[in-house]
Amino acid sequence: MPYINWNTCQNQALDSKIICLINTNSLQQHVNEPTTQNNILDRFMTSPDLRIIELEVTDQIGDHQMIDFAHEIYDPNTRTQEKHVLDYKRTKFKLLKGELDSINNKVLMRQGLL
Repeated sequence: MPYINWNTCQNQALDSKIICLINTNSLQQHVNEPTTQNNILDRFMTSPDLRIIELEVTDQIGDHQMIDFAHEIYDPNTRTQEKHVLDYKRTKFKLLKGELDSINNKVLMRQGLL
C-alpha cells in the first residue's frame, strides 16, 4: 500500500477501503518507515489495548526490511501480590528451642494464652 501516508492516514482512492477498515476497527499501524525501497508495504496493526513498547525496522531479508518489536501483555484479571517468604536456613534452632523451653507453660495456660 504505497499510496497511503501512514502518518496522516491520507490516501488515494485505491486504498480508501483499507483506511476505512482501520478506522472503523480502531486499529493502529505501527510501521512508519519504509520497509521496501521507499514504501511502507508491511502492515503491523493492533488494537489500542496491545501496547507496543518498541518497534524497529532492521536488517534486510530479500527485498524487505525485517520488523522487530516488543509488546506488553496486560491482563486485568491478574493480580500482583507481595508474598513474604521466610528463610528458615538462617534460623538459630538451638537458641529458639532454648527460649521456648524457658517459657512456663502452666502460667500461660492459667492466663488463657495457650
